[in-house]
Amino acid sequence: MARDITTAFKNSIEGAVVKPIIGIELEFSDGTLRFWNGYGDLTMTAGGSSNTFTGLGDLMNVSAVSESDQVEAIGATLGLTGIKSSLISAALSANYTNRNASIFFGLFDTSKSVIADVYTLFKGKMDIMKIDEGPETAT
Repeated sequence: MARDITTAFKNSIEGAVVKPIIGIELEFSDGTLRFWNGYGDLTMTAGGSSNTFTGLGDLMNVSAVSESDQVEAIGATLGLTGIKSSLISAALSANYTNRNASIFFGLFDTSKSVIADVYTLFKGKMDIMKIDEGPETAT
């Protein structure tokens, strides 16, 4: 399937050095959680609006995302580790089944600013949440 990307995004991804960003947005019944694969808070426009994403560094992983020309459900798996107990409690009490989840792919420019055309890599519905709790954090 053809994709429309802007010139700035195309130039950056074809550059000698590519600095990727992965962001996720999870819409629970009591609020939306946004994370990215770096450190600290990052404000970026993804999915049509500007929001702040919380950095999880290497504590976030995303499975391969694929698509098909057939009518079929193809999912993605998100792994989040080091999640605070308060967020786990909120996730357990909130409704998440059949609610929106998005994965975004973006790029930093040479001055570490987010290139404005963050790409929606995946948009689907949440269905299964598996939580493994540790003494201070969870996966």
